[in-house]
Amino acid sequence: MSRFVLLCFLQIFMVPLVFAQQGKKPQHLDQVYKLPAAIYDVKGMGKWKKGADTGQIRLVIARTNKRDEVYLQWVKWDKQGPNKVVSTVMVKEIQEAANFKTTFIRRETIDGSRQIVLGLENLYDKSSSRATLHVTGVGRYRCKM
Repeated sequence: MSRFVLLCFLQIFMVPLVFAQQGKKPQHLDQVYKLPAAIYDVKGMGKWKKGADTGQIRLVIARTNKRDEVYLQWVKWDKQGPNKVVSTVMVKEIQEAANFKTTFIRRETIDGSRQIVLGLENLYDKSSSRATLHVTGVGRYRCKM
């Protein structure tokens, strides 16, 4: 049996068998399959609260061969979990500075405040730099390059 035929067999027959054994189909499988190929990375970066609304901040990176686009999203949560995206903003400072690829993502505490730090590689001259993002409210941030 060729490798291709074996892989097709596994995809067609084994995946449904695994779900049947578990008793149900994963809740978000269809959404994950629809995720665009250009979405390179998604990371939860902390919590937000405004009045009675709460949720999670997530960082989304879309990648092409020319540059990364970096976005922040504020996802509202309710009793059942994530409910809806209430705001999405592009980190325009990264877009305007150069054609960058993100090399690392982490949360750091800087001067007593939690911040998002991105490692950036300039795709033109291969130099390295950092972008530090400080979320100041829903749909708002500051970026230091």
